[in-house]
Amino acid sequence: MILKIFRPKNWKKLFIGAIATAVTSIAVVCFTLRVIPALSAQSEITAMTAAGFILPGGVAQALKGDVDTEHMVPSDLEDVSSVISQMVSSQAGSSSLVSSAIPPASSLVSSQVPKKTWTGKPYPIQETQLTQGNITWNNIVVKNSTKNHTVDIEKVLQERPDVTIKKDGTPQVLIYHTHSSESYMSEETDTYYSDMPTRSQNEKENIMSVGEVIADKLRAAGIGVIHDKTYHDYPAYNGSYTRSAETIQKNLEKYPTIQVTIDVHRDAISGTNGERKKPTAVVNGKKAAQVMILSGCDDDGTLGYPDWEYNLRLAMRVQQACEGYENNFIRPLTFSSTKYNQNLTHGSMLVEFGTEVNTLEEAKYSASLFGDALVSVLNSLVS
Repeated sequence: MILKIFRPKNWKKLFIGAIATAVTSIAVVCFTLRVIPALSAQSEITAMTAAGFILPGGVAQALKGDVDTEHMVPSDLEDVSSVISQMVSSQAGSSSLVSSAIPPASSLVSSQVPKKTWTGKPYPIQETQLTQGNITWNNIVVKNSTKNHTVDIEKVLQERPDVTIKKDGTPQVLIYHTHSSESYMSEETDTYYSDMPTRSQNEKENIMSVGEVIADKLRAAGIGVIHDKTYHDYPAYNGSYTRSAETIQKNLEKYPTIQVTIDVHRDAISGTNGERKKPTAVVNGKKAAQVMILSGCDDDGTLGYPDWEYNLRLAMRVQQACEGYENNFIRPLTFSSTKYNQNLTHGSMLVEFGTEVNTLEEAKYSASLFGDALVSVLNSLVS
C-alpha cells in the first residue's frame, strides 16, 4: 500500500489533492479573518441580535460579566435580569451567526422599527400605577430601602434646600443624561417583543427629547439652564456614571453658578413572566407616564456622600409639587443607599420618566408637567 502511494502515476492525484486542500484552507482562514473581527466588534450584541434579540443597555455587558453594577440604576439591573430570563426560555432561531443579515451596530439603537420586523418573543404590556411605599405623610409617599435611616417627611419639607436661584441670565440648572440613548415606544401597543430596540441615538426619540421639554419650561420661566446632550452610554454602557460625572464636573467648572443638576432617565420594569410594566396616570384627561424621583443617601458611611440630606430637601419639595397632580402622577419617592453622582452638588436629583413601553408622547407630557412643578419649587428659592 505504501509503495503504491509513491508510484509516479499517483503523484498527479496527490498534487491536485494537496492544491485543493491548500485552497480550501486559505479560504477558511480568509473567511475567519473577516468574520471574527466583525463579531468581536459587536461582541455578544451582534451574536444575539442574529438570534432574534435586541438587547437593552447594559445587558450584553452583564452577560460578559463586566458591568459596573455600582453605577447602574436598580431598574437597569432588573432589565438585565429580565432579558437574560427571556433568552433562556425563548426559542429564537437563527441559521447562522455569520450572515449578511446581521444588522450593523447603528440599527441596534433605533426605536422606530416597523412592526413587520418584530419577530422576537412576545410579552404582554401591563398598564399599571406604581404607588407602594412604606412612609406616608399627607399625600406624599416615600419608598425607603435603606437599613439605617428613616425619613420624616414633614421635617424635611420644613428644612430649606441649599439652593439659591438667580434670574440674572446665568445658568442655574444642569440637565444631563447618564443613560443618554434610552428611548420609548413610537406608538401605543399592548405587546412587547424581545427584538424591540429600547435605545436610540436619535435625539428626537430618546430621553434627550424629554430633557429638552423640561429645559424649555425653565427657560420660559427665566431660569438659566444648560442641557448637556453628551452620550454616556453609547457605544459603551459600562462606566456610564463615571463618564456623566466628568460631564457634570466640566459644566460646574464652566458655569459655577449652577445650583441644580438633574439626571433624566426612563425606567424599565418587568414582571415575573417577562411582562413589561407601563406606569401611567391620566392628568387633565391626557395620559402621562408616571414619574419617579430617586434621592440617595450614605446609609452606612461608606459611599463618601456626607451631604445627602441637602438633595433630599430639594427632591421632597419637588415630590410635593408633583403630588398636586391627579391620579398618582408621581410615583413614591425612592430613598435608597445610593450615590449616582448626587454627591457632586447640594441640588442633585435623578428622575425617571415612565418605562421603555410608555410612548414618547406620554413621557414628554410628563416632562411638561414635571417642568411646571420644578419651576414652582425653584421660584420659591429665588434670592
